[in-house]
Amino acid sequence: MKSRAQLAVGDGPAAATSAATAGGFRWVILLVIWAAFMVSCVDRFAWASIAAPVGHALGFRLALLGSLTTAFYVGYTVSCPVGGILADKFGSRATLAISMFPLGGLTFCFGFVQTFWMAVAVHLLMGFAAGAEYGATIKILTVWFGKDKGRAFGIWATGTSVSVVVANAAVPRIAAAYGWQAAYQILGLATLVFALICLVVVKNTPDGQSVPRITSRQIVALLKNRNLVLLALGGAGALYGTLGFVAWANALMTVAHGVSPVIAGSVLVWFGVGAFVSKPLFGWLYDKLIRYARLVATVDLALFIVLLIAFGHCQSISAYYVLAPFLGAAAYGYTPLLIGLYTQASGPQLAGAAAGFVNTVWSVGSFISPLVAGYVFQHGRSLNNTLAVIAIGPLLGVLLLCLVRRHAVAES
Repeated sequence: MKSRAQLAVGDGPAAATSAATAGGFRWVILLVIWAAFMVSCVDRFAWASIAAPVGHALGFRLALLGSLTTAFYVGYTVSCPVGGILADKFGSRATLAISMFPLGGLTFCFGFVQTFWMAVAVHLLMGFAAGAEYGATIKILTVWFGKDKGRAFGIWATGTSVSVVVANAAVPRIAAAYGWQAAYQILGLATLVFALICLVVVKNTPDGQSVPRITSRQIVALLKNRNLVLLALGGAGALYGTLGFVAWANALMTVAHGVSPVIAGSVLVWFGVGAFVSKPLFGWLYDKLIRYARLVATVDLALFIVLLIAFGHCQSISAYYVLAPFLGAAAYGYTPLLIGLYTQASGPQLAGAAAGFVNTVWSVGSFISPLVAGYVFQHGRSLNNTLAVIAIGPLLGVLLLCLVRRHAVAES
């Protein structure tokens, strides 16, 4: 069993050796798991894109439509650590299959729901199935990529951005043309197809390499890893800020500053463009500045805070347009950096369990921020006060990242 010191190091030479022997096939694996992740995220976001008309058709109360999304994330949060441990114990390939085949089947079956509670139950199970994918994916990327690991994390993370566009562009159109049931059935079949592709293409490790299976004692030791805990809590603060802004940005602009919904939506499109570009860019920075990855992430979160304050003091539409892409970049750029840092802390052998644990903690920030920001905004209608509350999250992230110890041996 590894010592805690070894866990903090992150098995850098082993990861580099794996990448050296993997050749170009690792990029094929990245493409496959990126596509699978993107499709599973479309399953996740599909309901939000057609909730109002479908809810009306099924007789669901308007106030309860968000309950289905909440149910999904409850299941997702519960299964994240389970999926990570399964990936470390039984392999990422098997865990991807365990995740995606049920997700495809449940998504297909959602097209047949007739009652509210059945819809909630299916969404809960969909989330539970989807959550296992995260740890398995991070495990695969950690094992297959070495010096270009950050770029792999950054490229993979763009799957969420692309899925939002795909879900909002495709699902309502399919539902309008063929019915909402057909939209979910098509999504379910697409998920099953990509699950099968993953099963055929993905390998747990490069040929000639092996990653030992983990033990319960190692999992317990991992959860006591100081750097991992700090990165989990710091990332939760960062996501608190990101999701708080995303959830309320449109309302903040339209209600507090009188910006039209169309213009507010256009501003957020540029926010999304900045977010999309930043993920592979900051992943590249992780690879180039690996010894300073913690510092780069800290600076990014500090800029996020500054840009939130600047956004609150915008006095013109043109200023919103100028700031939006930079704010989007800062609001999401830390993602590949933090993934790289926590996989350093865990090492390849425990990367799945680490990913599951960290993502569960990060989800807490995602849950809390829209509620807190909404409460503050509702009781004051103040854009600046609301953004100040949102900025508390990345500020906490900055403080916690300052406490992360530099690894004794960085990955090479």
